[in-house]
Amino acid sequence: MTDPHPFQDLASVDALLKDALGPYRRVVLAVSGGVDSMALMALVARWVKAGLAPNGLIIDVATVDHGLRAEAAREADWVAEQARAAGFAHATLVWRAEKPLASVQERAREARYALLVAHARAVGAGAVVTALTSDDQAETFLMRLGRGSGLDGLAGMASVRALLPDGSVELVRPLLGVPKAAAAAVLRESGGTWLEDPSNDRSEFERVRLRQAAAHLSALGLSNDKLALSARRLARARVALDTMTEERIETLVALNSGVFASFSREAWRGEPAEVRIRILARLLGAFGGAAKPARLSQVEALEAAMTRDDRPMAQTLGGCIVSQGRTTLRLYREPPPVAAPPVPLEVGQEILWDWRFRIRYEPGVGEGDGEGDAPDAPVVVRALGLAAYATLRDKFRLNDRPPARAAAGLPAIWSADRIIAVPPLADRLPSDARFSAEFIGLKRKVR
Repeated sequence: MTDPHPFQDLASVDALLKDALGPYRRVVLAVSGGVDSMALMALVARWVKAGLAPNGLIIDVATVDHGLRAEAAREADWVAEQARAAGFAHATLVWRAEKPLASVQERAREARYALLVAHARAVGAGAVVTALTSDDQAETFLMRLGRGSGLDGLAGMASVRALLPDGSVELVRPLLGVPKAAAAAVLRESGGTWLEDPSNDRSEFERVRLRQAAAHLSALGLSNDKLALSARRLARARVALDTMTEERIETLVALNSGVFASFSREAWRGEPAEVRIRILARLLGAFGGAAKPARLSQVEALEAAMTRDDRPMAQTLGGCIVSQGRTTLRLYREPPPVAAPPVPLEVGQEILWDWRFRIRYEPGVGEGDGEGDAPDAPVVVRALGLAAYATLRDKFRLNDRPPARAAAGLPAIWSADRIIAVPPLADRLPSDARFSAEFIGLKRKVR
């Protein structure tokens, strides 16, 4: 079994935290007041006090008040006192939106991460650090097993994953390999305390029911440490398959600067079914932007239809259009049915657009071929659209026009009703060099 007391010396604390927090200049510890998060804060405080933390690392603490219980505000104040006593700045983040009547835990989790990411960006932190343990990993494994999850789901939670598609804020879970018993031991040995969340006793929540059944499951050989071990082994297999998928995408797929993906139908069909599914899922995630991700069952159904049917076809999934021609497969962002609000873009500013492109307005860069006149109104970024694309068709070089619907979903630079530039098409159209677009869809990091 896993050692329940791995933090009896500073060397073990340093080994854990330096690897997890060392890559960042600033981090936000998410501390609810429960035993795990208070143990995490105690470990980090001990690490800092011993002078082992990297020089210049800034550590903040944040507590989310979901507004679901009357005691939540008082509990956040208590955490703030504990954080300040440990030498950390603290912020309470309040979920002020109208509360849901169903799927409360799921909606609260989404709100929690949205608040933590916004706070991290506001203070310039590169990571949100949570205290999930190997017991949480085991529970996640069982929950996903009950839903029929595939390898990716059963591989459990990653120790690090991107919270924003460009990787500017990551989620770090340094205690995923540590049992909950070790967290409690840390606090007991240091004389610390924690708060008990009454929702941990509410059996209508799936995770609570699993905790209540833990002793019975362990008697059947399904102990948390063995379940977490299975998740780690499956994660190892997932990394291998992900690496293979990335290599096959690099070999088979033309990304066309993020305008659309194209690849040989014959070459794609020559891959194993699991790799075909993963290529589709990876490209849907990359080109689908901020759209709701496709479910695994939907990707499996699409792969089966494309493998079974030789006829040309087109389907929409995950915010994308996937078209199958006689020899070539194409995948690109579905044009939005309703125009999204324009996003202002100032000189020298960089924005993330639709989770697909990093758009930048460079100051003092020379103009392009006739498209570089000074804007006569504030510059904004919004989708090109089919009507505007039609006005540009004659400017493309012969046989170099992208699919119309793929172009319609691209970010364009507008000044009033005038198109200044379409940065993703800079290699196909006369362009204004002040504006650039980097496709980041395939750069989402999971470790």
